[in-house]
Amino acid sequence: MKKFMGLFVSLILIIGVLSGCSGSNNKDTQSKSDNTSAKQTKDNGNSQWPRTIKDATGKEIKFDKKPERVVILHAAFLDYFFALETPPAASAGATVGNAMKALDEFETLKPYKGTANVMDLGSARDLNLEAVLKSKPDVIVTFKGHADKIYDKLAKIAPVVQIDFKDSWQNKTMQCAKIVGKEDLANKIINETEKEIKNTKKLLENHKDKTVALLRVDGKGNFVALGSKDTLYYNKEDGFNLSIPKGYPEDSKVISLEGLSKMNPDYIIFRHFPEIINSAVEKQKTSPVWQSLNAVKNDQILFFDDSLNSESSLALQISAKNLTKAISK
Repeated sequence: MKKFMGLFVSLILIIGVLSGCSGSNNKDTQSKSDNTSAKQTKDNGNSQWPRTIKDATGKEIKFDKKPERVVILHAAFLDYFFALETPPAASAGATVGNAMKALDEFETLKPYKGTANVMDLGSARDLNLEAVLKSKPDVIVTFKGHADKIYDKLAKIAPVVQIDFKDSWQNKTMQCAKIVGKEDLANKIINETEKEIKNTKKLLENHKDKTVALLRVDGKGNFVALGSKDTLYYNKEDGFNLSIPKGYPEDSKVISLEGLSKMNPDYIIFRHFPEIINSAVEKQKTSPVWQSLNAVKNDQILFFDDSLNSESSLALQISAKNLTKAISK
């Protein structure tokens, strides 16, 4: 009996030792598994880099890692990078004003006001190389042809990616996304915006008898038709398919008040800076020709923010809401 008890105790001790070893091995295995999982997560985050992209000029630009400091040489790109949740480190302004004016006043950027610190590079018309250098860019983004005279100097500061201004908003969105590795988000933005455009176009179909003239104002105070080919507002396939007034030009063109009178649109949309539009319209208010316009008589003069001229995803989403509110009522 004593012998049997001795064997039983020994067996219990052996099982205990084996269990301890097994527990230790499980902990080691779990630890290795955790480390492997963490490594895989890190590797997945870095799997997009290095990468090489081709810009609008055909140049290939290689990035060894994700560029953290994106510097843009025109405020129109602010829309794209804010939408991609990658605010630029620095930006030049637009045709009028500087980057701070754009950040403070652009309707497209109102949701992002105060969310990022963007260094101001001054005017896009007179690029400041010293300011660009001080911004310490990992990549410089601009429109094709915008900085040809100083391209070589810019390229010594950081890789330069040029994007075709005339390309579709979808392609511009995706090109910006490729720079910062946000293609999945870009696809989501594109799909959501295309859906909103389609829904708006459908709502406006019931008002196809109403013509719309889309105008800007030039430096001399003249009215400028944007051109039916140069905006998605009139595009039948990919845009809002607004009805074009008779005589409205296909290409951008200065039009006289008499020319506008011949078109006699039901709606006039001014898409420009408010102070410039107000000044131009104020000069016409006493004109009998202006007063005879259907859009004026029916109080159907619409003022859209200048930032909507970018026709970026952000601009098109706001345009969709504005058009729905104004025309489909």
